Amino acid sequence: MHASYRRLIARRTLSVIIILGILSLGLFVRLLYLQVIAAPVYGRGALLEQYARLPLPPERGTITDRNGRVLALETPGEALWAMPRSIAHPLAMARALSPILGESTANLAKVLSSHATFAWLSYHVSVGQAARIQALGPYDGLGLQPVSWRLYPQGNLAGAAVGFVGVDQTGLAGVEESYNRQLSGHPGEEIVKVDALGNPLPQYGVHKTTAVAGDGLQTTLDLSIQAFAQRDLAAAIKLRHASGGRIVVLNPSTGAILALAQNPEPDPANWQSYAQIDWADEPIQFAFEPGSTIKPVTAAAALTTGVATPSWSIVDKGSMVIDGVRIFDWIPTGFGRLTFDGIMEQSSDVGFATLAIAIGAPALYHFYDIFHLDRPTGIDLPGETGGLVPPENQATKLDLGEMGFGQTIAVSPIQLAAAVAAVADGGVWHTPHIGRALLLPDGSHQKLRFASQRVVSTVVAREVQAAMIKVVTKGTGNLAQVKGYEIAGKTGTANVVGKAGKFKTGDFLASFVGYGPLPNPKVLILVQLDDPKGLFYGGDVSAPLFSQLFGQIMDYLGVPATTAVLPAQHVTVPRLAGLTYAEAALRVEGLGLLMRSQGAGTLVAGQRPAPGTKVSPGSTVTVQMGGAKRAGGVPDVLGMTVQQAYAALAAQGYRMVPQGSGVAAQERPGPGAKLKTGGSVTVVFTAPP
Repeated sequence: MHASYRRLIARRTLSVIIILGILSLGLFVRLLYLQVIAAPVYGRGALLEQYARLPLPPERGTITDRNGRVLALETPGEALWAMPRSIAHPLAMARALSPILGESTANLAKVLSSHATFAWLSYHVSVGQAARIQALGPYDGLGLQPVSWRLYPQGNLAGAAVGFVGVDQTGLAGVEESYNRQLSGHPGEEIVKVDALGNPLPQYGVHKTTAVAGDGLQTTLDLSIQAFAQRDLAAAIKLRHASGGRIVVLNPSTGAILALAQNPEPDPANWQSYAQIDWADEPIQFAFEPGSTIKPVTAAAALTTGVATPSWSIVDKGSMVIDGVRIFDWIPTGFGRLTFDGIMEQSSDVGFATLAIAIGAPALYHFYDIFHLDRPTGIDLPGETGGLVPPENQATKLDLGEMGFGQTIAVSPIQLAAAVAAVADGGVWHTPHIGRALLLPDGSHQKLRFASQRVVSTVVAREVQAAMIKVVTKGTGNLAQVKGYEIAGKTGTANVVGKAGKFKTGDFLASFVGYGPLPNPKVLILVQLDDPKGLFYGGDVSAPLFSQLFGQIMDYLGVPATTAVLPAQHVTVPRLAGLTYAEAALRVEGLGLLMRSQGAGTLVAGQRPAPGTKVSPGSTVTVQMGGAKRAGGVPDVLGMTVQQAYAALAAQGYRMVPQGSGVAAQERPGPGAKLKTGGSVTVVFTAPP
């Protein structure tokens, strides 16, 4: 063979050997990688292909009131699961299950045709649904598993505060949400070997990790007090034709919430039938202009800074000018000389505006901060609002004056209740809270703790309290009195803010906040009624509701009466002659009196008792309706709302030029003035106490 040919053969043979060597080396490296380096990864993947994981939901913790009465608990039920890869005909299965589960065929088919190893089809399968599913016959990749469902045995009692859980057993409102981590526990799982199609092979055994049940929660709520609050609130709303309302009841010495009521109150058992806004916990999440109920905080700030002393006094002429703007008292003629206690007793806006301006922005904002009126209280409920206060660097002198009597700011009911509770507890502010203790699986209790801080001295708190006592015994809150108990409180009537952020003409929020019995108060109650019709002052509509609820709570708690019955305060019967029935009723009811009429005339011709007579609150004034025409002149509209004043003036053929909002404090020309038909009457309105 020729030498060159042999050399060619040798080179080609060597090339083949080299190529085969490289391929063998590559194969060896690949095998080394697969068998050694990547073996754990592929081993785990193989195991995952051979086993299916079935999650085991834990039992959610029970929720109780402070006396152990159950608010929420678990009850046995069933859930439907699927292993989509084991289902041969997902569309047919979806069509069969759709009418049973009430779920669309498309949504079910999407889940059943996926490549997922496991999926829940329904967490809540009733006994009837389970029977219908089982009647379909045995199917690979489909099964029922025992689970726990959430049950709310108290219906809508404290519904917004308790909250609810979603279909995945996650808390979505109330304490169900805020304590979701503690209530949820830890899930377990079952690991089952499956064949290539994903079908379970039980003969190879099951590995099971037991779920850990969640902690129980004992709340501070008292179901009896909650029931009183919801029932009385609903009755008051109906009686006063109000559009809504709220009640907060708490222990002022600890901040523990005994009741949170709103109307309507949602039912956790039917949570899906409510709109999201219906689940708002109004005492926590809604902010309102507090009006005169904020005055105890202004008073405490004035005493602490030395701006006022118990002997301080002011001459209240009924109005004052701040930065060129005139503000009015709820009685435009003023109160004359008032002491520190007197401005609280009579709810003098002029007095509290004077104090707030003298306190100054830095100090006033400091007190708003330590009383948590400019920030959330930290209550253990979700969605708390932080209130609304003008930025300090932008606050004008007028802002400060109005802040002193509860305008220009907005706070939530819980902020207001906690602030006044600090006065009740001798100057110590407590974080309001609804959680009392965690109920651990071993049967022990873990008490929950919340922060407290001193905000004013005991001396200052007692001085403010003394003034608040006079509000109830002699002032605007006399209808809050409770037989046998000494009460401290404050009335408030504030404008309602509409959707556009502007005050709604003629709409008011009537409030009363009070506590007792003194000297060691057991409860503080805040009552609010939205837009009551007819009587709308806090002292007229909310103070009586406070009195009724407080008396029931004292009876329930077994707190003995400690004082004699407070003497009734006398009321002077006004002159009603010449007024229409509506105008006369407004005057009479505004004084806490009742009115009945005789005769069929348009105007009041006579009355019993006579004008100027001293009578007790609740007495009846009988009016004799007579004449059909007024004697003439501009009617007296002072104290009327915008709509009432407009109607009274229009009835006499006059046009009204309104200024401000609230109730009529001044009119120009004045009552009785002669004015041509079609003439204009300027009426100045201001917010009542």
